[in-house]
Amino acid sequence: MSNQLLEEQKFAARNFSRISKVIPRRLAIREDNISAQLAKAKTSPRRKLETLYTLMDELFQTVLPLTPCRNRCSSCCHYEVNITEIEIAHIEIHSKRKRSKVVGPKVNFHGTACPFLENGSCSIYEARPFTCRKHLALTKSNFWCDPVRSNLEKFPLIQFSGFENAFNLIRSESKSYDSVDIRQVFKRNATG
Repeated sequence: MSNQLLEEQKFAARNFSRISKVIPRRLAIREDNISAQLAKAKTSPRRKLETLYTLMDELFQTVLPLTPCRNRCSSCCHYEVNITEIEIAHIEIHSKRKRSKVVGPKVNFHGTACPFLENGSCSIYEARPFTCRKHLALTKSNFWCDPVRSNLEKFPLIQFSGFENAFNLIRSESKSYDSVDIRQVFKRNATG
C-alpha cells in the first residue's frame, strides 16, 4: 500500500469522525426527522423532494470544509447517476430540457460525462439528483475521485439515514420505483 493511499485513508477516517461534530445539532435533528415530517406533510411528492433537497444542501454546506469537493472538480460527474421518474420530471422542469422519448440501453456509464456537465460545472446544480447531492469525498485531495481510480480503493462515505428514508418515501408516494442512469434519459447538448 502506498504512503499516499495510507495517508488519504487515515485523513478520510478522521474527517468521517469529525462530521458529527461540525453539523449543528438543529440540523442533525432535522435530518433525523425529515422522513416523518414529509410523511405528515399534505403536499405533492415534488414539493417534498424540493424540501428534502433544501435540507440536504443546508446540512452538506456544514460538511463541505471537510471535503475536497469544489466547483469545477467534476470527477464524480463521470460516475453512474441513477435517477427516478420524479427526479427526471424535476430536472425537466428546472432545466427546460426534455427527456429522450426512448430510454437508452443500460451500459456501464462509469467514466462517461453526465449530459449536464458543461465546461466543468453542473448545469443543473440546483436541480441535481439525490445521488449527486449525497455524494461527498472525505479525502484530503480529489486524486482518488478520478473515475480511473475511484473504484480501486475504499474510503469512508457519508450516509444519512434520515435523507435515505425521506427519499424512499418520496419515491414510494410518487410511484418512482425504478431507476435509470441519467445518460439513458437525457442526451448531451451540442454545447455540453
